[in-house]
Amino acid sequence: MITDSRHIEATIGDDPGEIASVRAAVHDLAKRAGYAERADDLALAINELIANAQEHGAAPIHVVAEAGEGVHVEVRDAGCGFDWSEAVREHPPRPDSRRGRGLWIVRQLVDRVTVERDGEHATRIRVDLDQAA
Repeated sequence: MITDSRHIEATIGDDPGEIASVRAAVHDLAKRAGYAERADDLALAINELIANAQEHGAAPIHVVAEAGEGVHVEVRDAGCGFDWSEAVREHPPRPDSRRGRGLWIVRQLVDRVTVERDGEHATRIRVDLDQAA
């Protein structure tokens, strides 16, 4: 992992044990950038995005986080992508649903979520914190 006071880069595989160090680094970055009250939310969102990439995408998974005018984190995997329109929900999933909460939760925790295909076989998800609490 490459880190400095305003930038983090990490590449991880499909082992869930690798998430903790990236989550902690993003949390610390958010705190240093003046987003201490939202650092837990961002860390949870990143945890969910990486876990989704590990389960539904393919390694390697690249995470880049930057602090400046806000905090911006990008998670990119080498999977086949997914239909964002199918994953976007205005309301939470039904309580008896077994799946479908992750991206809905992420959308509640950050100011903006952007999903795009990155080439033929990759998904890039960017989350932004624009305002400190």
